[in-house]
Amino acid sequence: MASTTPPDQNDPSVYLHAELLPNIRHITLHISLPTTTTTTTSPGANTSDSSPLQISLSDSRRAVSIPLPAPHHDIAETMKLPARVSPASRRALSTSTNTSQGQPTPDGTRREYSFRMQVDPDEQTAAETDGFVPWTATDMSSSTRLRCLGCGSGVLTETGADRERTGWVWKDLPSGNWAEMMDFWHCHKPDPVREDSRDGNGEGHGHEEDPNAVVKGYGAANQVVATPGTVLVDVATFLVAGGDCAGLKQVRDFAVRSGNTDDSSEPDAIQCVNCDSLVGVEDTVAHGWRLFKTNLSASMEGHDPSQDSSWVSYPVETVVAAQLLEFIERESTRRFVVHSGRKYGLLIWVFNPDLRYSNSSSHHSIAAQRAMKVFFQFLVDVDETLHPEPGKASPLSLEELKLPPASYSAFAAALDQSNAMLPVSAREFREWKVGILHRFERSVGERT
Repeated sequence: MASTTPPDQNDPSVYLHAELLPNIRHITLHISLPTTTTTTTSPGANTSDSSPLQISLSDSRRAVSIPLPAPHHDIAETMKLPARVSPASRRALSTSTNTSQGQPTPDGTRREYSFRMQVDPDEQTAAETDGFVPWTATDMSSSTRLRCLGCGSGVLTETGADRERTGWVWKDLPSGNWAEMMDFWHCHKPDPVREDSRDGNGEGHGHEEDPNAVVKGYGAANQVVATPGTVLVDVATFLVAGGDCAGLKQVRDFAVRSGNTDDSSEPDAIQCVNCDSLVGVEDTVAHGWRLFKTNLSASMEGHDPSQDSSWVSYPVETVVAAQLLEFIERESTRRFVVHSGRKYGLLIWVFNPDLRYSNSSSHHSIAAQRAMKVFFQFLVDVDETLHPEPGKASPLSLEELKLPPASYSAFAAALDQSNAMLPVSAREFREWKVGILHRFERSVGERT
């Protein structure tokens, strides 16, 4: 994934940003220029803000170019578009650039333009809804190992409690609403009737538990439990048996780390022995440890675990984006309160869960990047938003997502960084700030 270094608004360079709107098959192109830019392509032209803006569309209609400010008119800033645009876009850009004067930024140092281009009719822009979770069970193999992201020490290796084990079994956990569905089924399923309890009319009078309940998974006592030798995978964590781990310790200071003074309300922390980094938490219900994907790196199949280049990790924003997408898919909600247990937090509104965009500050990524567009606000009091006082309006369709403190800080920083990456005119929407979260996308040919 390309880096998204925020542009310096005092930098004299040209700045480009484009977003694909698949539902209406348009690409919105934002252009930011310093106010002293000479916008004609002639090296000897006079410097004037009123000069017509020159935009060149490539022959393939997949990239745009704009000449750099003087004295570099022979060099153009080029950016690939998220999709190929229609032939009519060339004429539309030519017409628009001759009439558009742009809007000055509040500090007066730059002038910004915005254009819309129609996507080519033959271009496929359908949004993909699968494959947004990094590290599923099918991505792993019996030889996959995990290690602490902070110091690189192994946490899931052959040095676990069972030294005779030759490999690990990886299994995906069901969706988050699985337990709720099973409880509903157990409460409302028809009661089985014993044959010896039927009367002459075939009516049943006795009741007993369905013997298939445990096998089929809907029994009341059926629950997910950590099993030695097996790693259970969900969207954000790995559930493992504590005895299978090495280099980890269980401590009781997670409440302090999360800012919660009620020790009984927080699970024990799982920390790295070498660097004391928070790696996971104890899951007392599942009798195991939940290790955070954001705090680990993994040696993937076909790589040599002894080489650092073979270890893969994912940024916090990618894992959190997967959690938000899972909520959207499961609960059909778009608004979330994200916090770390402290009083403050973030209110997130997922405006577009599947966005493709290009950006000239992203080290000229070959392909458009896949992300989700969100609006966000800083919350001074999380509890007041989640549990308003009687008489105040209660939020509708609002979900809560609690993150470890370090993950929350990284997530908030990613939002601020993406907001700074956007053109000034696109950074706010009414009372909301606008951000972009990169979401996981499988490469062509990668196992699914």
